[in-house]
Amino acid sequence: MTPTGSETGARNSALAVVLGLAVRVSGLPFKQFDSSTGFRLPDGSVLSPDASLIRLQRWNALTRGEQRSFAPLCPDLAEVWAG
Repeated sequence: MTPTGSETGARNSALAVVLGLAVRVSGLPFKQFDSSTGFRLPDGSVLSPDASLIRLQRWNALTRGEQRSFAPLCPDLAEVWAG
């Protein structure tokens, strides 16, 4: 996989900071993932959003092997930038 361009990298970094702060301040039980994380969807495809959140209850229900690989679930929130 090729690296992102400079503008995309800066945007993804800013998005991760804002999203992480929002989760921390809200106290909501979510686990945050960055743009290099892939999730295996029910149709077998792999989604790699720019940023995503999964409820901790769903994350903790996965086996360690599922957590280490492409988690077999769709994120509760997935942000994908067009452009």
